[in-house]
Amino acid sequence: MFLLTSFNMLIIVLLIAYVFYRLIKTKSIVSLISFTLQLSALTIVLLSVINGVQTSTGVELFYITFGIVIPCCIVAFDYYTMIKKVKVKGSYEGLITVDKSEKNEINSSSEIMSVLPNDLFVDETISELVRLQEDLLKGMKKKLVQAEAYYNDSNYDAAYEINSNLIGLCSTSSNLYFSLGNASFKKGLLSEALSHYRKVLELNEQLLSKIQKTSSVDSSTKEYVSNIKFKEYLVYYNIGVTYLNMGKVDFALENFEKSLKINPSFDSAKEGVGRVLVQNGKNSEAVKYYEDILEKDSSNYTVGLLLGKLFVDMKDADRAQECFEQCIKNKPDVPDAYTELGRLFMSQKKFANAAKLYKKYIGIREDDFNGHYNLAGCYYQTQEYKKAISEYQKAIMLNAKSYSSLFNMALIYEETKEYDKAIECYENSISIKPDFIDAYNNLGILFSKQHRQFEALAIYAKGIKASPANYKLYYNMGVVLFDLRRYEDAADAFNRAIEINPEDNEVYYYLGAALTELKQYDNAIKAYGKALNEDMTDGELYYNIAAVYALMKKQDIAIDNLKKAININPNIKKEIFQNRVFDYILMNSDFMEMIS
Repeated sequence: MFLLTSFNMLIIVLLIAYVFYRLIKTKSIVSLISFTLQLSALTIVLLSVINGVQTSTGVELFYITFGIVIPCCIVAFDYYTMIKKVKVKGSYEGLITVDKSEKNEINSSSEIMSVLPNDLFVDETISELVRLQEDLLKGMKKKLVQAEAYYNDSNYDAAYEINSNLIGLCSTSSNLYFSLGNASFKKGLLSEALSHYRKVLELNEQLLSKIQKTSSVDSSTKEYVSNIKFKEYLVYYNIGVTYLNMGKVDFALENFEKSLKINPSFDSAKEGVGRVLVQNGKNSEAVKYYEDILEKDSSNYTVGLLLGKLFVDMKDADRAQECFEQCIKNKPDVPDAYTELGRLFMSQKKFANAAKLYKKYIGIREDDFNGHYNLAGCYYQTQEYKKAISEYQKAIMLNAKSYSSLFNMALIYEETKEYDKAIECYENSISIKPDFIDAYNNLGILFSKQHRQFEALAIYAKGIKASPANYKLYYNMGVVLFDLRRYEDAADAFNRAIEINPEDNEVYYYLGAALTELKQYDNAIKAYGKALNEDMTDGELYYNIAAVYALMKKQDIAIDNLKKAININPNIKKEIFQNRVFDYILMNSDFMEMIS
């Protein structure tokens, strides 16, 4: 009860402070009465707390009503009045304000002199507004030019801000909303861009409806209306592009088709339809759209490149090559077509053709990373390793963060048995890309080849820390542990690999071998069996299963699996004869007949 009374007292004190401040500001009788009653309520509460006296229900109702409820109503009234004034005046003046009109009000009967009206008020005001409008239009034009310049310079934030401010001045301009939609799109605000484009269509519809209600429509107005409707093809196109970037291809297609319905010769919308058709797997239909564009404009680089890529997907190499060559002819200093045509040549193993193409491009743009990188790839395939290394080094000079160039150099150094250089390149590629799993795996394998197993384990552990969901790292770690005869640790590593990727039968093979060494024969048989399910033609697996059964002293099953192994690979007989596991069944006639 003490805590509740103390809390009430605290509330009353706060409200007394507020009402006292209100009394000073407004000097109203209501504030004075409320303040007096609040002091009475506070006195009652204070005395009850000090003397420890329990007050009656009536007294409690008195100090709650006059000490808390009524002051709270005054606060609520002041807040409501403040919000109302903000809406009317558009600015915040304070929670408690004094109505100055009342203070400054003068009784008309006591006027000494009176104000005079302007007889030309209407005409002069109109004239003034016309001049102001001219200044306003000049200012808006300046801002529009700035917004366009910012947009063209890719400063989309500034363009967005200017267009937003202009819409605040003129909220019925469809062109401003169109520009704001474009700026929003470039900023990545795709949903907002859609809302602005839809606003353009809405404002156009309102304007056309207003014009149609006009009794007389002259030829210039008809032309204006026609132009508005025609320009909507751009709006629908932009909506389609926005949906395409949002991954909503069906909505994108719908709006591209609306754009084409208004302007059937609009090639950009045809390109959009083609892109949607490709995503929907309708390649043949997409080809028709792309070819229709190129028939009218063979210099369209983007569509030519898209068509070439489409022909590659459709396994039509000749037509793809034709498209890429035309793109190169149209824009010889743009890298994309060179890259695509080079890939096409390399997929056809025409490495010399690809190298010739990339050298031509490098001759045009010596400082292009992709040119040197792709040329190095050609030299690598033709085993011209020195040239490949030289080109990769040039590529790295142009892009020091190219971890793939370092990785490929490491592969070449492994081929040329320059292992120290290979290790250095792998380590450098990892330093650039700490989650580069292929580099960890290759470096670990290279350490193992050099009998540096502990360094291999360390690099695999580092790779697992960077990418714990990669099964290959666990698998390779298990192989190293197996070579170190740490069979239990090896089995754990193989099991981790299987947890991540149960489909790799080679892991089961090694797991079976590790479990065999641990004398967990039943589990070893299960592991080999899973590996066998993936490849029933692997004689080595049958041989290993036979060895496990031999260790389990199950001759018949061992011999049965050895027969299967020999049927698949007759050369395995020599290995069987040399394996001491099978010594105890040497006297078995079936066994001797089988290996003879």
